[in-house]
Formats: sequence, C-alpha cells, structure tokens
Amino acid sequence: MAKNRTVLIAGHAAGLGEALRARFQSAGYGVVSVSRSAPSPWGVDLTDVAAVERLFQHLDQHCPPLAGVIHNAMQFHRQPLMQTSPQTLEAVWKSMVLTAFNTAQAAIPRLAKTGGGTLIFSGASGSLKAGPGFSAFSASKFALRGLTQAMAREHAADGIHVAHVVIEGLIRSAKTTERFKPDADSALIEPEALAEQYLHLFEQPPSVWTEELNIRPTAHTR
Repeated sequence: MAKNRTVLIAGHAAGLGEALRARFQSAGYGVVSVSRSAPSPWGVDLTDVAAVERLFQHLDQHCPPLAGVIHNAMQFHRQPLMQTSPQTLEAVWKSMVLTAFNTAQAAIPRLAKTGGGTLIFSGASGSLKAGPGFSAFSASKFALRGLTQAMAREHAADGIHVAHVVIEGLIRSAKTTERFKPDADSALIEPEALAEQYLHLFEQPPSVWTEELNIRPTAHTR
C-alpha cells in the first residue's frame, strides 16, 4: 500500500482515536478524523448521507487518495428492554449501522477506482452476545457485523479488505474510567496496542486477509 494516502477515522474519540491517529501518521499515512462534535469541516453527522458525500468530496479535493476508513461511530446504550423506546432503538441503530452503511457506500467506489484499500469496523462483546439491558446496543452491533460480512464477500474482488474487530473488553481512556470505574486489577485494552493491530489489518497481503479479529485483554500476572 502506497503511504501517500489518507486514512479516515469515522467517529473519533479520545483514547483509541488519538492512538490510531498517532500510529497511522507514524507509518506515513495522512489521517483525517471526523465526529459530530469536531469543528468544520470535520464535524460530520454520519447518519446524514448528504453530509457524508460532502465529506468525501472534500477529501477528494484536499487530501491524498483514500487508503481506507476506520469506523468507530457508536452510541453506547444500556437500558431494560421494556424501558427502551422505538425512537431510542432507531437512534442507536443509526449511530452504528447507518453510519457504517453511508461511509462504506461513499468509500468503496473511491477505493475500487484507485486499486483497493481497507475498511475496518469496530465491534464489541455485544456483537457476539447480548446481555440484560443491551437489547438496542447488541441488536445494532449484531447488524453491523452482518453488514461487514456482506461487504467483505461482495467487494474483495475490488481489492477492498473489510475487517470487523470484536473488542471484548474496555479500552483504557478517561471516558472508560468515568463510565465504568474499573479497579486497579481490571484487565484493560491499551489503545496504543489496539492501534497497532488496526495498522496490521491495513497492511495485510490479500492472501491472508483477516475478516474478523477478536481482541480480549488479559490481566498481567504478578
């Protein structure tokens, strides 16, 4: 993969987002991060297909050709089923599945035109199993996993590597500490180590493309 190309981080957040930016930049890629809260032109609602197309047109005009996309957009939600409204279910689904769909539809033609590239979609434990209170979250993560599997089989011939990363654990960050309050002995995923795995997926030869990668932290032995 030529390094004078752009990696789009769709759904940037502190922790993993910063680690991804640093690691891909150090490997020679240009990195563009977008989120709803970012300043213009990188403040993008990825559920809005017109806004996504404007984003990619901006990339076409101002950045090197696209190398691929890392899709991290999500809305964490935990609530009992009977308290979850249809509107909430739809909003959570849009945050993970519609954003992935819109981003992929914009990226795939551009990648195919320039010889291929990589699309990585971040999953979670809820991509594989659903626990109490996670009906909306897991329904959306299950759907995202299915979407990536279809993409992988449909566009491999275009030179596009689609990978789904099942992150079965908490990533170390200030938000993780605030939301989950892990204790000192909790096994956490180090964002820099996870970013290294994403870079490895980007640079895999086609004969050994990984379609799904499971990440699970293990506590250090003492």
